Amino acid sequence: MTPFRIAMVCTGNICRSPMAEAVANEMLRQAAMSEFVAVESFGTTGYHVGAGAEASATAALQRRGWPAPPHRARMIKAKNLLAMDLVLCADHQNLADMRKMEGDAEARKVWLLRSFDATAGPGDDEVPDPYGRPDFAFDASLTLIERSCRGLLAKLEEARAAQTR
Repeated sequence: MTPFRIAMVCTGNICRSPMAEAVANEMLRQAAMSEFVAVESFGTTGYHVGAGAEASATAALQRRGWPAPPHRARMIKAKNLLAMDLVLCADHQNLADMRKMEGDAEARKVWLLRSFDATAGPGDDEVPDPYGRPDFAFDASLTLIERSCRGLLAKLEEARAAQTR
């Protein structure tokens, strides 16, 4: 069985999207859904290609008890995008970049990550970029990522349950 593939996307793939990838994959592992869903992360730019995750992002994950797996930043390419079933973007600029890359026919699979956060609303639907900011900014972004990933997991569990009926 081919897993459902999800891409977490931010600008440079060193802060928000690697945190989202780590949280989502651990939640999926804990829910025994890892074999059904695969999560990767990418950036919309090549600024940090090959770099590890930002130290403050890794520290934020560790403070909350999330694993911080090895990471190397990647820039998303059209072939990566086509291989995904769902693309979740940290902010509106990332969303616009992905929808432009993808084209109208497949735009329905590109969403904001916070689309899965029940507390998000108009004007408060992005995960702010903590790059270059103090640790508390990474913690705040991680809180939004955790809420979004919990909502995503709930939807994935519903879909899985519906498939097994």
